[in-house]
Amino acid sequence: MVDKNLHLSPEWLELERLAVLEAAALLDTPEEETFDRFTRLASTILQTPVALVSLVDQDRQFFKSCVGLPEPWATSRQTPLSHSFCKHVVSCEEVLSVADARTHPLLHNNRAIFDLGVIAYLGIPLTTAEGYTLGSFCAIDVQPREWTPKEVEILQEIADLVIEKIELRLLAKRLHTDYLQLRSLELYREEMVQMLVHDLRTPLTSFLGGLMLMQKSGGLTDQHQEYLSLAQRGGNTLLRMINNILDVSQAEVGQLELNLVEVSSSHLIQTACEEMVPLAEKVGVCLEYDVAKAMPHRADVEKLRRVLINLVGNAIQNTPAGGTITVWAQADAGPNIRFSVIDTGQGIPSEAFERIFQKFGRSKTRRVAGESTGLGLPFSRMVVEAHGGRIWVESELGHGTSFHFTIPVNPQITQILSG
Repeated sequence: MVDKNLHLSPEWLELERLAVLEAAALLDTPEEETFDRFTRLASTILQTPVALVSLVDQDRQFFKSCVGLPEPWATSRQTPLSHSFCKHVVSCEEVLSVADARTHPLLHNNRAIFDLGVIAYLGIPLTTAEGYTLGSFCAIDVQPREWTPKEVEILQEIADLVIEKIELRLLAKRLHTDYLQLRSLELYREEMVQMLVHDLRTPLTSFLGGLMLMQKSGGLTDQHQEYLSLAQRGGNTLLRMINNILDVSQAEVGQLELNLVEVSSSHLIQTACEEMVPLAEKVGVCLEYDVAKAMPHRADVEKLRRVLINLVGNAIQNTPAGGTITVWAQADAGPNIRFSVIDTGQGIPSEAFERIFQKFGRSKTRRVAGESTGLGLPFSRMVVEAHGGRIWVESELGHGTSFHFTIPVNPQITQILSG
């Protein structure tokens, strides 16, 4: 509500009212059945030749809806304020009931009497919940008429429905503005993340290159070699996290690019699992993988390898010591190749199956390592779907989890946007 105790000047209050009227986005808009049904209803019930939804602007009144208005006003759907009774409803913010405008002390010289034939007038303020009166819902007669309390009540009830519609327009406009602001902030945040993460990747790549040169230089003790391997694994893990963040951000704006080349399923599985074996051994988990069947197909080797690494890493995090993880591939219908990563961990509840593939979505029953960004599975979904395949999970609490994804043998590149 407008706080009248703030002692704002009438000029300032009028500027605020006009701003709200503009925000409602109703001025100079086409006729709408939504509003026309109210003016028809008022005209029929009150038996008046004219009914209006009148919005009072700075120097005119615009009729969002009008019934029975004579020409040329019916076509122009507006009049100057010299022809307005509604402006007095707005200024007084009260019901205006006029039996005969020709004898009314405020209205007897109003041009609406002579040019539009307005004699009797009943106007209800169209006041928003915040206290801004935007116009009047009015009934007009061309002959003198005493308005009864019942007629005032009826017109007030219909006017309440009109202002509800206007409030919805204002709410929709505010929500749209808020959405645009949030979207702008989100885009800015994404740009900052991509810039920062991209800047991190360059020195990290140099760091890993330095570690590789140290390893090749020789002369390291077994203990030094162990420390070096530990640093390399940590650096590679951090690089995967950075790449996931960048790729998910690119996928969300439709910029996930695939480099399709000939590859075999056995090669993908072997290279991914060999990288994850040290981590599995560290936590006492057995990682088994089958590379006996070398099924050739086309794929983005690096991105699919990272998908497998994400799935195996996720399984390692959630499989207790002594457990087993199995990775294999087989021919599937389509023709497709189906990859599977199966663990003997604690499982995932069925209600979390969809959520875990969403950005930052996780199952409460799954442990999350400190290195996780919450983007591994969303990234995997985007890559698989970009290949034209699909990814899903099968699990039962206490009985392990199986992640599966299929890839067409000859995929057609599909642009994927995050949903």
